[in-house]
Amino acid sequence: MSGFGPSSTSAKRTAADPTKHVNYVLGMVLGVDDFIQDFAYLAERDRWQARDLLGYGTAWGLAVTTGLGARGPEVRVSPGTALSPRGQLLRVTPAQCASLNDWLKAQGTAITPNEDEAVRVWVVLSYRECLTDPVPVPGEPCRSEDDAMAPSRVTDDFKLELRLTPPQEPTEEQAVRDLVRWLRTHVVPVGDDTPAGDVTSEADFLTALRAAVVPPSPMGPETDWLDDAAAPMKVPATQVEGHLRAALRVWVTELRALWRPNWLGEAQGCQQPVSAEPDSDVDCVLLAAVDVHVVKELGSPDWVVKTEAPLPVIEDERPYLLHLRLLQEWALAGPLQDTSAVHHPPALPAYQIVAAGTLPIAAFGNTNVQGYNNLRIDKVAKGFARLTFDGYQYKPEAWQYVVKVGLQEAEGLGLAMPTVTVLAQDSDGIQIRLREKQDPMAEATMASMAVIVEVSQYFAGAPAVKSLRAPPPPSRAPSRARRSGGGR
Repeated sequence: MSGFGPSSTSAKRTAADPTKHVNYVLGMVLGVDDFIQDFAYLAERDRWQARDLLGYGTAWGLAVTTGLGARGPEVRVSPGTALSPRGQLLRVTPAQCASLNDWLKAQGTAITPNEDEAVRVWVVLSYRECLTDPVPVPGEPCRSEDDAMAPSRVTDDFKLELRLTPPQEPTEEQAVRDLVRWLRTHVVPVGDDTPAGDVTSEADFLTALRAAVVPPSPMGPETDWLDDAAAPMKVPATQVEGHLRAALRVWVTELRALWRPNWLGEAQGCQQPVSAEPDSDVDCVLLAAVDVHVVKELGSPDWVVKTEAPLPVIEDERPYLLHLRLLQEWALAGPLQDTSAVHHPPALPAYQIVAAGTLPIAAFGNTNVQGYNNLRIDKVAKGFARLTFDGYQYKPEAWQYVVKVGLQEAEGLGLAMPTVTVLAQDSDGIQIRLREKQDPMAEATMASMAVIVEVSQYFAGAPAVKSLRAPPPPSRAPSRARRSGGGR
């Protein structure tokens, strides 16, 4: 019992070869099988285009809600349309509802609540057809009334179900999500003047993509389709487009075939008949999951819904399709710009904020006091402090750090002309000098101050300016080991 309506028991005719259509020849006598063959060919081509070129999921409507109906709590589905993984158009109308208490009773002992006395119910949509419009047909005398009539039409229909287990999601859908995640995670645009040894060539990039493929395991279901690379791959900004084009070409020509269902099988119609794959649990669309808290009805073995309040509807795994008009408008108008980014002329290298924060000097050595990107003070002495952050590297030939630093003075401290300046940058970090008038600031005074820091990075070689560096002051670094920044 699905909960939304009765199931069809119509007998199905053996499927026709979907790769053949009738060759109409003058004098040919056409029969029922010929018309069925032509319909099978045209219908399969529609499904073929939809699944290979569009995808699958909800197109519009089909909103899942819960509420209180005449028979208690119920799940409701609004009218709408969808495409199944096989490419079959699905249309639900009018709005549908299913009584949860009736459905729970029909499941009997199959209901096994978790420790929170809750059951997750999956709302699933699939395609079916029904025979309609009966007409009289010729036949033998002395027939019953049922034998004298036959349905003249096959009508598109749908099947809405409540299930205790989720439908088997097509592996291609999950692989697509993993591919996009992999590309977003592992492609890091860098400046065009980044040393060649630090960037990833197109050939190495494609090798990493192919190597990331997780082979199917007979021991259990797949949960990952692409393994993470060992490290993000740096690609010059002007080459990102070419790398992505190459990656998508590999997806189309090599990888997609690994995970998409072959609905037409391996036969080629000119040599042997093609038998389309039978309907399966994969050819359905997940609409939502509903968490239902249940309790045993008093004096009855049946489960009923414990609360009548609106039940939580989870749609995180729901597939959906955006129509081309929306995508066109999105492409032309463009998404909202990320105002947190540092904008720069397109012809110039990347420029970005890599660290920032307000750091009390007295909190030096406290790992709980850190700024953005783990900005921290890792050395303090009289009139001196050193800053670092995750990924800090001193490579002036490849990039420069622009350091903005200010002082936050404790209220009532009353210092005379306190100043802070950037002293130097080296492989150990960013050195800053703190003074009161012209003298190095005392450590006791520094303990009442905080430094406000913002560090930007732009990918261009540093100018050949020789800076004067003071000798390193005595260290007062904490004795415990600190985490050093990785490569950027």
